[in-house]
This record gives sequence, structure tokens and C-alpha cells, in this order.
Amino acid sequence: MKKQLGRLFAVVVIALLMASGALVAGRLESRPRTDDAFIDADIVHLAPEVSGRIVSLNVRNNQSVHAGDVLFVIDPEPFRLKLDAARAQTHALEAKIDDTLNEVASQMSRADAAHTGIANAQAQFALASSTLARIEPLLGKGFVTAQQIDQARTARDSARIALDQAIQQATAARQAVSSVRPLQQQLEASRASEALAQRDLEKTEVKAPFNGKVIGLEIAQGEFASTGHPLFTLIDTGTWYAVANFRETELALMPPGTRATVFVMSDPTRPITGVVDSIGWGVLPDEATLVNGVPRVVKTLDWVHLAQRFPVRVRLENPADDLVRLGQTAVVVIRRGDGA
Repeated sequence: MKKQLGRLFAVVVIALLMASGALVAGRLESRPRTDDAFIDADIVHLAPEVSGRIVSLNVRNNQSVHAGDVLFVIDPEPFRLKLDAARAQTHALEAKIDDTLNEVASQMSRADAAHTGIANAQAQFALASSTLARIEPLLGKGFVTAQQIDQARTARDSARIALDQAIQQATAARQAVSSVRPLQQQLEASRASEALAQRDLEKTEVKAPFNGKVIGLEIAQGEFASTGHPLFTLIDTGTWYAVANFRETELALMPPGTRATVFVMSDPTRPITGVVDSIGWGVLPDEATLVNGVPRVVKTLDWVHLAQRFPVRVRLENPADDLVRLGQTAVVVIRRGDGA
């Protein structure tokens, strides 16, 4: 009797174990999970766009800031002086162009007058030449004297000289007309310099690009900030993610839009809902190497093949401020089949 009861108990236990295994397998199939995950967020390394001494530092480590808040201020005085110099240069060029335009108008009047002088000189020369040609044949007939011929010839020569002088004066007057184009080009360059100086002055105030948390601050007021050198980091607290590594055999179960639940290690009793945002498109295998651009494949063969893991990015939905921190350990459960 005891043997029969023992056999029955063993059968029941085995059946329960098989049922439990099937239940667990089904559960894992519908809701894959991993504890190889961490909390992530977009970050910005705050670096100034101009160099100078920090005269005002308005943040501290782990402080919350809002978009548009002034985080720190670089000494604006040198940039204000540069802007004043650029504006003075622009105003000087504008005044010089006005003076040059007035001078050009006067030069154009003189050139027009010289051109009119050419026409008068041409008419005088034509008249003197015609008069000489008309009276020269009359000398042989005694109607005119040699003195009159000489006077007419002298008048023609004088008219020719006057015409040449008028042409030279008109040419000189045209050449004397100034051009304002070089000054206008200088003015455009000066205005561009003024705009850059204005921009640099505005960039002495570094503002928060979004709502976030300040981390990695290790400087104080008075520090010299260099262009492009980060001073601290700003975490974008507007959107949080959980990055979870899942086996490649499970990726088909979690397309973008699939619902997920995230638990953080600091307080696993408070679940965070989320949705799969994207799946990593590539990782570097440990054995992958390149020699001169050609892949090298080892000759050994491992009989046990481990599935590669790919990062799955889960966007969290309105997590509590005190529950998420950058780099925090997390557990992610994919809720396959749940509506979005």
C-alpha cells in the first residue's frame, strides 16, 4: 500500500512539474523578460560657443532646470566692445559712401560739361575747316589776300587744338568719376562682422535647451570657459528610456509599439509602463575581426552557440521623478499581445 501511494505521489509530482514547466515556457513565450537593462535618457554636454571668464554660475549639481533658464554667463564686456567697434566701422563706411556719392554726382556734372565742350569744339573745327576750304581757291583770282588765308588756316589749327583739349578733358573727367562699389563691398563685410559680434555677445548667456537635470558640474564662478569644451552635462528629463538586452531569438516578439513593464532596482514594487521604441540594428560580435578590410574567421568550432543579444529601447510613460536615474539597473518585461 505504501509503495502504491509513493508511486502515485511521484506521478503527481512529475505531472505538476511538467505542468509548471509548460506554464513557465508559455509565460516566457508571451512575456519575455530580462534583468540586463538600465535606465537611459538623452543628454547634452553643455559647452560655450565663446571663450571667456564665467562671471555668473546659476546652477549646482543635480539641480532641475527648465528650458530657457540661464545656466551660466561669460564676461560680456569684451564682446560688447567688439560689437561697438563693428558698429562704428559700419557707420563710418555708410558716411563715407554718402560723401562719395555726392562727389560722384559732382564729377558726373563735370564730365557732362566736358562732353558738351567736345561738341562745341567739333563745331568750331568744322566751321574753321570749311571756311579755309572755301576761300583758298579765291586767292588766285585776287578776291582774298594771303593774309586772310593765313588767318583762316590759323583759325582751323586753333580749332583742332581746342578739340583735342576738349577730348582730353572729357576723358579725364570720365576717369575721375569714382566708384562706390568697393566701399559697398566693405560695408557688407562690416555688417557681417557686426552681426557676428552681436551673436557672440548673445552667446555669452548659456541657456538650458530643455527641461533637465544638471550632473557632472565640477567648476565654480571665475573659471575660464573655452569654446567647445564641455563644463557639465544636462540630462533631458522629458523622456526616459529603458535599454534592455534581449536574445535575438526573442526580437520577433517585441516589434516597436509593443507594451512593456519596467521595474527599477531601487524600488521594484512600483512598476513603470512603457512601449518598445526601437530595436538595436547592430552589435559587434566578440570574435569579429578585420585584417586589411578582410574578415578573419577562426578555424575552431564551438559546439554550443549562444544567441546574440541586441539592445531594445523602451520609452517610459510618465515615470515618477524620484524613480528614474541615468544608468539605474532595471528589469524589463515585454507584454506581448497587450494593446498599446
